[in-house]
Amino acid sequence: MTGQVSWAHTQVHQRVHSVMTAAMRADARTIDTVLLSLGDGGLDPYSREFVREARRLVLACTAALTCVLSAHRPGAGPRGDEICRGCGTSDCRTLHGVADVLAAYAVRPLTVDRAEAWRRADAWFNREGDPVPVGIAEFADGFAAWRVTAAPGETAQVAVIDGRCGALTLWPPLPLGTLAREYGEYRRTNPAPG
Repeated sequence: MTGQVSWAHTQVHQRVHSVMTAAMRADARTIDTVLLSLGDGGLDPYSREFVREARRLVLACTAALTCVLSAHRPGAGPRGDEICRGCGTSDCRTLHGVADVLAAYAVRPLTVDRAEAWRRADAWFNREGDPVPVGIAEFADGFAAWRVTAAPGETAQVAVIDGRCGALTLWPPLPLGTLAREYGEYRRTNPAPG
């Protein structure tokens, strides 16, 4: 589905995930150490408490928004058209409202780094529970990832993780230069939202 609800859901999901990822990457112990090193001269008590609790608060808010996204997600309407499952409309005011607030505060999806690309590829290739090592290579528009060891009879697939939005697409095994050219063309003809 590629209607308004899917587009809005993708916009909000990318931004919420970006904020949650930034908070998860923050080290609470380092924040506490810096706050302790400032002593009484650095911040007023309210600002100090806010900084100390910011990571936890951001994680709580993004978890709450994730609940909103799970309710207001795309689905098929009674006539086969796309609707929001939460409100039953083709133009979800909730998703647009959240997207507008995030845009007003300049929340943008993070670019995907090598570690995040590996995490997404690992989750994809190991989703069925049998862990396998995952290889990864970077190119201009993203990352190519593959199972280092394939099961007998398994068709090799390469997962491409977009470097801008983190979207994962599956590709046949190609040399990295060829894959980079093909993915660059794919990206020009299928621009990711956001």
